[in-house]
Amino acid sequence: MIRKNTLSSALLILLPFLAQAHEGHGHFPGHELAHYLASPGHAIPILAVLVLSIVAIVARQRAWAKKRADK
Repeated sequence: MIRKNTLSSALLILLPFLAQAHEGHGHFPGHELAHYLASPGHAIPILAVLVLSIVAIVARQRAWAKKRADK
């Protein structure tokens, strides 16, 4: 539970950084997918969420496998 609270707190503290203005609104229109993938201000958080999701899924699967093996 402590890990979940720490992670949630860290994400809430870092949330304002995602709302800051950034350059790049001229290369691609802001409503297109290319803007989100080409702009580091969007691409880095997207990549971080993907990596954290994969890590969480793998950790959960390992925990379930270990729980099944212990039975």
